[in-house]
Amino acid sequence: MNTNVIIKGPIKRSKKFNMFQKKRKINSYDPTEEARLEKIVFGDASDVINNLPDENHIEETNESKIASTCNKDNVEADEDILSENSDIDTNEQIKKKKVVWVDEDDGHYTVETALNIQNRKLPSKRPEKFYTEFLENKYKHLVGTPKWAEIDRTQENFDDTDYEILKHSSHLEAPRMKSLPKGTIDIKALKSINQQTFNEGPVISSLEFHPTSTLALIAGSSGILSLFQIDGIENNKLYSMQYKKFPISRAKFLKEGTEILLGSQFYSYCHSYNLISGRTYKIPLPHGITNMKKYEVSPDGRLIALCGRAGEIYLLTSSSKELIGTLNMNTKCRTVSFTPDNKTLITHGDGNEMYVWDIKSRTCIHRAVDDGCLSCLVTAISPNGQFLATGSREGVVNLYDINTVLKEKIPMPLKAIFNLVTSITGLKFNPTSEILAMASDKKANAFKMLHLPSFNVFSNFPTFQTTMSMPSAIDFSPSSGYLGISNRSHKAFLYRLKHYGNY
Repeated sequence: MNTNVIIKGPIKRSKKFNMFQKKRKINSYDPTEEARLEKIVFGDASDVINNLPDENHIEETNESKIASTCNKDNVEADEDILSENSDIDTNEQIKKKKVVWVDEDDGHYTVETALNIQNRKLPSKRPEKFYTEFLENKYKHLVGTPKWAEIDRTQENFDDTDYEILKHSSHLEAPRMKSLPKGTIDIKALKSINQQTFNEGPVISSLEFHPTSTLALIAGSSGILSLFQIDGIENNKLYSMQYKKFPISRAKFLKEGTEILLGSQFYSYCHSYNLISGRTYKIPLPHGITNMKKYEVSPDGRLIALCGRAGEIYLLTSSSKELIGTLNMNTKCRTVSFTPDNKTLITHGDGNEMYVWDIKSRTCIHRAVDDGCLSCLVTAISPNGQFLATGSREGVVNLYDINTVLKEKIPMPLKAIFNLVTSITGLKFNPTSEILAMASDKKANAFKMLHLPSFNVFSNFPTFQTTMSMPSAIDFSPSSGYLGISNRSHKAFLYRLKHYGNY
């Protein structure tokens, strides 16, 4: 018997079927739920406002704290300040440094208002008007002026313990250069500077390193000027310029390396090449000057001393190349050298006398006899201003203490070097004044280096395998890391001095 039962109203399902209900989206926003969670975590906003302390409560707590600390510690100090008015008067007379920053609120608080807030009273009146002045004078009385606040303070030298700390703190201390050992020198031959060209010669008359950049110039009798990037591996060519029918006798950097001055022994004009703009300017020499075969630039780069055809020495400005003075020797001038302080000029030439000139007054202040010299071709002064070297036609190099040359009529050389037998044509000190390089372009491999101050010639360079031909121009890089030697056969050799830095 089939019976149909009709059930009215909602059907109540058991709990085990609730899992099949449609799930609510997890990312759906529910503002009521968010408000409930905020109240649990942060509390009710009305409770925060009601729990804030009133102004009277804040003043009471501040006054109690200030009174408890200040009354105990500062009463005795206030009495001491009042007893010593002389110290305050002297402190007011001390020069004050310019204030870097000023708080505008400091001007609103006088001594009376600040003490009233703190419920404090001083035994007597104070000369200070503002509370900041009161605190400053009080600090100076109790502690004194610290060293870092002194106006005329001098920096004290570090102790040995300070140096030990700096050595182990990320190498903050500058490394101290060790002195160059004597006997043998650690030197390595590298790729030639002008390996990519070989067209500046045959006679490479000029070789010079840039004072601030890893750059070197090469110039010679063909009238070609070339600039090379010095790295010891490739020595890539950066620039090359040919001056037609202008054999370059000398080329040097001017104006901290931004200009190159080129002179020739055959023409009464010179060329100036600007490294920044890349332009070349032809500059006529002042009246009476017929060539620029031999010249030197002062250490500060302001003056140019030029040897004339007879005994003249012309002084030119490096900026405009104008003539500002003329000096005269009794014999032909062949070499000039500036002292490192730019105040004195030493000239030499045919004869045995060295002339000492004062640059400011343009007068000869002293003459000294070069021991055993009949004719001098080249001179050099060490960068530290200690030594003077002279090279004669007889192949002798005399090394003097420059102070004796400036004072004595017949100075005795510290050392006479006889290692070369032909005319000395090149002398050069390295920037640290520890090496004197000597060369002669009259004989193959006629090159020697002297160690200073031991006055011993390095025995391991050049060797029998060294083939530098006839050396002419010599130069050291700014840190003595490289040595450049040019010859009369198209080449400019590069050597690495391992004792010194990279450049």
